Amino acid sequence: MRQLAVFAASTFASILLVLATPTAQAQISDRIEANLHHSFVVGNTTLPPGRYVFRTLQHSDLQIMTVTSADGGTAAEFLVRTSYDTHTPKHSELEFNRYGNKEFLTHIYQAGSKIGVAVVDPSREEGRLKKQGQSATAHTEEQEK
Repeated sequence: MRQLAVFAASTFASILLVLATPTAQAQISDRIEANLHHSFVVGNTTLPPGRYVFRTLQHSDLQIMTVTSADGGTAAEFLVRTSYDTHTPKHSELEFNRYGNKEFLTHIYQAGSKIGVAVVDPSREEGRLKKQGQSATAHTEEQEK
C-alpha cells in the first residue's frame, strides 16, 4: 500500500513538473523588417543605420538569428533564447540598451505575440561598460512590419 502511495505521489509530481515547464521556443516565425536611424551592436558586430531584415536561421532549433542589411552588404548571426514580453505588441518591436551614443540590441518581438527572443551573448563592449558602472537606458522601437 505504501509503495502505491509513493508511486502516485511521484507520478503526480512528474505531471506537475511537465505542465509547469515552458515548452514554447522562440516564436519569430516571419522575417522582421526594421528601419533603424542609428547604428547598433548585436553580439560583437556594430551595424550602421539603415534598413535590416531579421530572421531565424533554418535548422537552428530557433536559436540562431541573422540580421542582413536591405542591400545585402552587411550581415551578422547571433544566438537567441525565448523571451516573454509583458504585453502583446501591435507592431514588431526591437529593444535596445543605450549607453551614451551606443545602442545594443537586447530583444525582438513579432507583432501579435508575447513570445519573442532575447540576445543571449551581450557584446564584450557592453560588458565593459557595465563593469565601468555605466547604466543603460532601455528603449523600444516599433516597426511597421
